[in-house]
Amino acid sequence: MKMYKRVAEYLKNAELLNNFEVQYLKWRETKKKGGKYIVFRPNGGSILKTELGNEYHTLVDLIGAINDIETIDNDVTAITDYIKSNPYTDSTGLIQVVGAIPAPVTTDDDRLVYRILISCKFG
Repeated sequence: MKMYKRVAEYLKNAELLNNFEVQYLKWRETKKKGGKYIVFRPNGGSILKTELGNEYHTLVDLIGAINDIETIDNDVTAITDYIKSNPYTDSTGLIQVVGAIPAPVTTDDDRLVYRILISCKFG
């Protein structure tokens, strides 16, 4: 399984994705317009070598519901706190948030968007 999907599964198993529409690679507005989305995509890492541990980066975009900035801010905190408290798994290896929580940006339709970089040292 690709690492960005392993990261999604790790957060899903912790029940942190229950109120999100989960997507991969890019954000696509769906029929459930106005809801919350979380998007997982690969974002580089270290040089990949056979039979050695590697570092994989996953970019996680958290897109809040329209006109709801408080909820998505709390979701970001819950996810980063969970990763800090549970940094080792068999499927991701050492998992960490890189660079803490960045400043959010706002979309034209008043959604708050956070972009978190997650590193997994695996293998």
